Amino acid sequence: MLTIGVEQAHFHAFHGLYPEERIIGNDFIVDVYVTIPGTHHIDSIAETVNYQGLYNIVKKIMAVPQPLLEQVVYNMSDAIKNKYPEIQKSIVSLRKMNPPMGASIRNSVVSLEKNY
Repeated sequence: MLTIGVEQAHFHAFHGLYPEERIIGNDFIVDVYVTIPGTHHIDSIAETVNYQGLYNIVKKIMAVPQPLLEQVVYNMSDAIKNKYPEIQKSIVSLRKMNPPMGASIRNSVVSLEKNY
């Protein structure tokens, strides 16, 4: 198995349940890992998953506000699998930095792991 990933992609986005979050936004960090069969030597980008392609999918989905982070990670996972059908496993994690909870919390996190 071969794992390809994008770690700690930073975004300012407008996801959240509360109206203030849709206006002010928040900082988010995304990690994506995908696994493909690694049974032979890879000689071409066409034989693997392009991490620039992963980032572009994440960037596009982060630009569309959603009330729940769970929706965001499911959308990312589905879009990645659609673009790269050879993927056998994906892990998508989304961290909301300093969530508005009235407490000192570094981040909240939602992570989705799928086996195909």
